[in-house]
Amino acid sequence: MDKTKRGIALFITLLIIASILSIVAVSFSYLEKVQKDASVVSAIIQGDILYKDTTEILKRIFPKGKVNGKKLNMIYTLPLMINEPESGLNINLKCDPLLKGVPIKWLDEKFTKKIPQRLELAKKVLSSILEKFDIKEPNRLEELILSNITGKNIEDREYIPRLDMAKNIVSKEQFYNILLNYRLKYDDESVFRVPWDRYFVFVDVTQKALIDGAYITPELISMAFDIPIESVKDDWVEVSSSIDEDKITLKKFLIQNDIEESFDAKLFSEKGLNAMHCEERFAYRENFYSFSFDYSNERSLNFEFNGEI
Repeated sequence: MDKTKRGIALFITLLIIASILSIVAVSFSYLEKVQKDASVVSAIIQGDILYKDTTEILKRIFPKGKVNGKKLNMIYTLPLMINEPESGLNINLKCDPLLKGVPIKWLDEKFTKKIPQRLELAKKVLSSILEKFDIKEPNRLEELILSNITGKNIEDREYIPRLDMAKNIVSKEQFYNILLNYRLKYDDESVFRVPWDRYFVFVDVTQKALIDGAYITPELISMAFDIPIESVKDDWVEVSSSIDEDKITLKKFLIQNDIEESFDAKLFSEKGLNAMHCEERFAYRENFYSFSFDYSNERSLNFEFNGEI
């Protein structure tokens, strides 16, 4: 009987110890999570400070109304890296041309009412994409895209519903939702084989926005001016590796190819634009984080903290 009681007591003791250990483990796990969350919050604050400092530097290098082709080549070719061991500062800034494709908003006839050739170009590019990449239901996809951009309801809502969340598309994520909706409805994976960002840019633009005449993609040049892509790639360098000379512009490229009359200053800029998408990586408390933003004519927007990398 005594042995039985001792066995029960021992069993109860072990249960209590196990419970205590479990509580301690949960407490440590919670404490670790709190510490990690606090570290992330601190990293976000640090990222916001770096973001403001970086945009101030960009304003000095790329002031509104002043375009320097050599400086643009430099920032697109050579990422800015700063490593200061004493302070622990470690940042890496990489920027790419922002308006190297057709703004997706140009597919909105209301937005392009004053400059109809913008709508014509956007529709031409979209139609060419649907044909080039063998989209199974090109009419349905085009209607779905236009419906969400313009906010207009189409006649047959049964087969192609408008996604209210994507109305007036300004981001790639919203556009992806449209593609996903089409993919699920028509079982057509070809829609995801299209390099959409080589033809369109998914950012909010003003009426004054132009396609960057120095950093336009070769794919868009080929499609917009009906030039074989092989010919374009032979002569067009999207981002020059030389920082000592100004990069050739679209206008000069077209002149060299005897199609000068096709250049439209209401569609394309004659020089490079001070418009770029930047990603900055930085070290903070033994971890690395990143954030991204758009910069254009002394304005920075679309800040996004990407978290730990």
